[in-house]
Amino acid sequence: MEGGLVDHKREFVGVLCTLALATGLSACGAPIPREAVPEGWALEVHQPGEWWTQPLIPRSVVVQRCPPPIGWASEPDLSNVTGVLPGSDVEYSFASDDYHCSVGWSEPASEGEFSVADMSTEAGLRRACSRSGLPMDASWRFLGSKPSERVGDLPGMEEGGLETWEVATAAFIDEFGTVVSCLVEHMGDAGTFQWVELSVGADTAVTPGGAACPVQPRNMARDDDGTLMDYQLRGAGAVREDRGKILTEATTLRIGVVGDSVMTSHPVVDGIAIVDASVVPNATIPFDWDQPLPVEGQIYDADGDLLATCRG
Repeated sequence: MEGGLVDHKREFVGVLCTLALATGLSACGAPIPREAVPEGWALEVHQPGEWWTQPLIPRSVVVQRCPPPIGWASEPDLSNVTGVLPGSDVEYSFASDDYHCSVGWSEPASEGEFSVADMSTEAGLRRACSRSGLPMDASWRFLGSKPSERVGDLPGMEEGGLETWEVATAAFIDEFGTVVSCLVEHMGDAGTFQWVELSVGADTAVTPGGAACPVQPRNMARDDDGTLMDYQLRGAGAVREDRGKILTEATTLRIGVVGDSVMTSHPVVDGIAIVDASVVPNATIPFDWDQPLPVEGQIYDADGDLLATCRG
């Protein structure tokens, strides 16, 4: 019933906006062009460079996959922009109402469930990650996965009303050295979630200040006194030495927030670290939402010898 009410409300807004536009009023969003999808259009997901940072999804494909209600505004503004980034979202809004739609990649993002068991197998992770719209077919080599590690006195599942909350990160790579980091979550009755992020997994130029760590903190929480309560480190990315060369002999990344004694360990496969941890710091770390939270790490080989350090 709720979906039906929402649909009728959008139709009613569409009628009002049609009348408003016809009478010259500007209360509604600018019209979004309806265009034909270019014949034979396809997103080439295997190519060198950071191609995913370009607006390669045409507006016509966005409108086809995420139909806009008449008169609603969009972010990004589809009345002006002609393309969006692969894997991005579009938000439609009118007054206090809004809804988000995932644009997808070479295919539209899809719905569906995956099981906790799927999160522990290559086949299951390929299926789950493909729901993003970036099919994890045989052209992507599976590097491995890591279930999330919980360190410290983190909030329990019962505080969020969850019976199950399983989290993992999987990593894939293609012939051009593009790394896919796939983050999956199974939250019981609340549903399953997945999203992918891409990065360069090939040698790069020298980076001023030394090699950056492959992941940065996300989903930080701040205490009332302005200090860091907890944070997540999730994702997959290359570990490098100072000159930008991939450390293919590396097997372990230890990483944590600068100034804290808590470090978590994560596997490295063919130079790609697969990271997943939720951490409560031991130290008192001042945290400003407007300032990046720096991390530092050490990269080791199979014998436990230090190969390089990273910072970010």
